[in-house]
Amino acid sequence: MDKKQLFILAIAALCAGCRAVGPDYQPPTPVALGTPAIYQHQSPESFKNLQSLPSPDAWWTVFADPQLNALEEAALAHNPTLVSAAARVTLARAQLGVAEADRQPSLTLSPSAQLDGETATQFVPFPFRQKGQNYTVPLTASYEVDLWGRVRRATESANAQVAASEADRRAVALTLTTNLAQSYYLLRELTAEIAIVRNTIKVRSDTVDVQTERYNGGLIYEFDLVSAKEELATAEADLSDLQRQQEETVDALATLTGVAPANFSFTAPTDGALLPPPPTIPAGLPGDLLKRRPDVIEAERNLAAKTASIGVAQAAKFPKVLLNGAAGFQSVNLGSLFTGPSELWNIGPSVTLPLFDGGRNDANIAAARAEADGALADYQQQVLVAFRDVEDALVDINRQAEQADAEERAEAASREAAELSQERYASGLVNYLQVVDTERDLLTNQRTRVQVAGARYVSTLRLIQALGGGWN
Repeated sequence: MDKKQLFILAIAALCAGCRAVGPDYQPPTPVALGTPAIYQHQSPESFKNLQSLPSPDAWWTVFADPQLNALEEAALAHNPTLVSAAARVTLARAQLGVAEADRQPSLTLSPSAQLDGETATQFVPFPFRQKGQNYTVPLTASYEVDLWGRVRRATESANAQVAASEADRRAVALTLTTNLAQSYYLLRELTAEIAIVRNTIKVRSDTVDVQTERYNGGLIYEFDLVSAKEELATAEADLSDLQRQQEETVDALATLTGVAPANFSFTAPTDGALLPPPPTIPAGLPGDLLKRRPDVIEAERNLAAKTASIGVAQAAKFPKVLLNGAAGFQSVNLGSLFTGPSELWNIGPSVTLPLFDGGRNDANIAAARAEADGALADYQQQVLVAFRDVEDALVDINRQAEQADAEERAEAASREAAELSQERYASGLVNYLQVVDTERDLLTNQRTRVQVAGARYVSTLRLIQALGGGWN
């Protein structure tokens, strides 16, 4: 083994034996974060039928709605916000490639041909008289000996940033798909409300016709006729407002799927049927939430990246060792350039030692530590937000189920009251105001029941989003 090989092996052994400066990252433990054992508002039923649930990447299929499935697939394929998030992942991977490139030597080939000459006189630059030639084909190499782990820490940070950007893309996709599902079920809710109001308008229009005949026949006061017309106009105004909301919701669906509203082809549901109860979503255990919720994962990976950056900043205070080398050919005769006698090479280290930088390195280290401290606080806050999101969604689901049951009973009672008031009014036992009040209560309870049914879907979707789109 010659001296050159021994030198290279010695440098490699020295590099391998050095520990990277800076703190080694330790992920925060659930115990340190105060992770609860179970969710406060979780019901035992939420643990049933775990195996029958869909993949977290296609959670919306749990609703078994082909129209929703088609919308979700279109959104994932064409939404510009998601495309932008995917581009950030590509950017992070490219930056990782830049960081990893520092772990490899750089090679440069710079051949040259030079003609040496001198001027005819000292004062006149031309003409030149040729004195000789010099041909050079050098291959130069430079390699940073990562004694203090600067390159390793930079690569570690870039790796964590790739994972953080991928988690961000997942978070954007989750927000996109849940927002789209919320808009879709709002559209279903509005369709059901419109059907109720249209039926009410038909009934009230018939009532106005009957009251007009009775008024013309002198059987009722004008007040009763005017009240019937007022109730009809109010219902017509409600219908216009609901149709406005319906059209705006369709526009929202278009935007979410990456299509201009004018070019969006979508047929809104027209059956007006009341939404059935949404499927039960198992919340699982709080500790699992930290492993699957993308915004929590993103915050944790950002913390890892910032922690590694401390080592990068600290390494700048230590000597920087470069292993430089060159090999190639040099000759004054082009014909003999690539022969043995023309071969040349050199190898040797160079060391750069920071002696005075005005406190720049210390400031960079302090800044890196501050960023890591901030990233830790951001992660802890994101965990708290995640737990709260799940708890709030569970509260909404449980209470809205009770509210739906109560609204069903309220609608039945108001329907009976409206029928009784009509009978009593026809018998002359009450005035028309009581009829108006009971019919108004019936419409309110019918619409409220539909709104609660829609709100239950929104709460279920909020739980799915709070769980990171996955629960198994």
